[in-house]
Amino acid sequence: MRRKLLLLLETGLVLAGLLLGASAWKLHSALEQPLNLSQEQLLDVPAGSTPTGTFNRLQAEGVLDDAFWLRLYWRFNMAGQPLHSGEYRMTPGMTAEGLIGLWQRGEVVQYSLTLVEGWNFRQVRSALAKSEKLQQTLTGLSDSQVMEKLGHPGFSLKGVSSLTPIVSFGA
Repeated sequence: MRRKLLLLLETGLVLAGLLLGASAWKLHSALEQPLNLSQEQLLDVPAGSTPTGTFNRLQAEGVLDDAFWLRLYWRFNMAGQPLHSGEYRMTPGMTAEGLIGLWQRGEVVQYSLTLVEGWNFRQVRSALAKSEKLQQTLTGLSDSQVMEKLGHPGFSLKGVSSLTPIVSFGA
């Protein structure tokens, strides 16, 4: 009886070890898998997205092969870490672990907009309106309404030739 119990315990430990080893190998394989991309793509992660939903979406699009292990990795190794919203640049040859690293660091694609010193308010508004990546929230507002949104209600731009002394971007 004691011998059977010991044999059962040994068998259970061996099976648990095999299961643990196979799981570790599967997890490592999932992290090291290259993304299925033939060219660079941008991944849009909207505000409120979850890692689980994003992994599932990438699997459905054929970019990832096995999202289950990646979801498991995120759940146990990065619990409490937010998934930063924005656009992420995915490149051919990038691994799933590399993509997770981008998410972890919040390395979203950044776009530039040049505002030339000396421009008047109309020129600044025109440049902002032409930017495709900016969310347009000032369309249809008058200059005085825009100044009110900027925290300067009642400020008149008549006679102002340059915005340089008015607008300050600093600490």
